[in-house]
Order: sequence, then structure tokens, then C-alpha cells
Amino acid sequence: MSVVLERFSSIGIDTPGLVALLGAHSVGRTHCVKLVHHLYPEVDPELNPDDVKHMLHKCPDAIPDPKAVHYVKNDRGILMKLDNNYYLNILDNKGLLIVDHRLATDKVTKPYEKKMAKSKDYFFEEFSRTITTLSENNPLTGTKGEIQKRCNLANKLH
Repeated sequence: MSVVLERFSSIGIDTPGLVALLGAHSVGRTHCVKLVHHLYPEVDPELNPDDVKHMLHKCPDAIPDPKAVHYVKNDRGILMKLDNNYYLNILDNKGLLIVDHRLATDKVTKPYEKKMAKSKDYFFEEFSRTITTLSENNPLTGTKGEIQKRCNLANKLH
């Protein structure tokens, strides 16, 4: 978590801002390629047992085809709605990514995670503030940047 905090700090995003940005996971999906290490050869004990059956159903292969579209919704309880439910899931060990698990256990981020779980208004305030910071913080334009075709690879790698 300290590496993630440091990287975001270097572009002007503070701790509550980073915690708020991770709330965007509530409307995302995680590809099985990123999850199988939690499921195979043995199920990660940090995972919520209620979610394991669903995850194994969605990601039945230990070595999934990276070109296949097999994924698990980050927030199965809500239909792709940006809200603070992500934080409630994290507190219930329902995070899919390593950063999700670390968010609730790291002494620096945990207080903000708990506050966002309790207050949708606080989450939205921090999320709005941080998105504004990101949009104003030297965006790459023209030929200096690119929109990734696949979120886990730089375009030149595929």
C-alpha cells in the first residue's frame, strides 16, 4: 500500500483521495487472469467464503485464456452503480484485488476506508475532489499519451 500511496502522492493525490479513487472498483470487473492466484492451487483464506463458489464458477481454470472475456464483477450486490458499497464489501473481505485487501488492513488507509463505508456523502466529496485533481494535473495530450486498448497492458505490448 505504501508504494501505491507514494505513486499517487507524486501526482498530487493524498490518502483520502486514493481511497476514494479505489471506490471506482464498485463499477468495475476483474478479469480471471488477475484472480486465479487467489483461487488456485488453493483458495486464499482472506477471501470471503460466500464469494468463493461464485468466483470458482466464473473462473473455472487455473490458467485462463487471457483473450477470453472471463471476469467477476467487483460488486455483485449492486448493478454497476458508483456508490460506497465497495467499502462495505472490503470490510467484509469481499475485495477481489490485492489492493482491495490492503486498503482495509493498512494503518494509513483503513481510517478513510471505514469513514467512506459509513458515509456515502464523504465518499462522493472525496471522489469528486480527487477526480478534479486528476483532470487538472498535467494530462497527457496529443501524441504524448494514449488510451490503452487493454487495461493491463501498454498498447505497444499487444
